[in-house]
Amino acid sequence: MNVLRWIILAFLALGSLLMAESQHLILAQQPAPAPAAAASAPAAGGKAPAAAAAPAPGGVESLWQMLLSAGFILYPLGLASILVVTLIIYCMLTLRESAIASPELLRRLEPFFEKEDVQGLAAYVAERPQSAARILDAVLKFLYRHPEADDAAIKAVAETEGSRIVASMNQRVLYIMDIGVLAPMLGLLGTVAGILHSFSQIASDDMGSRANVLAGGVAQALVATGIGLVVGLTAMSAYAFFRGRVNHLVSLLDTHATLLVHEIIAMKTRYRRRKGL
Repeated sequence: MNVLRWIILAFLALGSLLMAESQHLILAQQPAPAPAAAASAPAAGGKAPAAAAAPAPGGVESLWQMLLSAGFILYPLGLASILVVTLIIYCMLTLRESAIASPELLRRLEPFFEKEDVQGLAAYVAERPQSAARILDAVLKFLYRHPEADDAAIKAVAETEGSRIVASMNQRVLYIMDIGVLAPMLGLLGTVAGILHSFSQIASDDMGSRANVLAGGVAQALVATGIGLVVGLTAMSAYAFFRGRVNHLVSLLDTHATLLVHEIIAMKTRYRRRKGL
């Protein structure tokens, strides 16, 4: 949790610096205001003319206007940023140790194993959403349909259900990586479109203003690249964090599932010995 907080703060600071630099480029391309002319002819008596009032500074382009200068590409990048935030919140809520096997679940399972209450165990795990309970539910349903199944078949069922759960966890994280890869490309597309638009305007302007038109177009087009990089870096950092968390949860699931499945196998073995099978 602390690592993700520092990552988000770092990229918010990076985004602020990038926006400040883009604002500086836009202000640098604006021409300086022309000096005000002298007020009037000298007054009677040979007195010097009064000093002209200083001109008011030009309006500063707002941050929102600077973002809008990225052009049409701002809309898919905005959608990508919303998706990244949504997926980060979703992964924070779902990729937790309690979603694998909570202490309450493990504590409630012990009496069922001690009493060898298979029916009670099946009814309990069928209502639990934890991943370990899902694996137990799949194994018990298989044993109900195939009471003669051997240990290898039981382990295969558990591994198949575990693989499905692991694939589901990995898929959530891969969505974040996909956005992290696509966002910088979208920003680059907006930059190319902006530069092409600038060159098309140069052909219709006179020689004196071509440099200003090109500089302004490039500065505005780079805003799209900056936004894409901020979204992409944030997404890739979140992907790296959640990838490590998924690896930890997979290891935790493997540990709990192995112990629980062996408890089921031991119960089945004791039951067959009592029945003389």
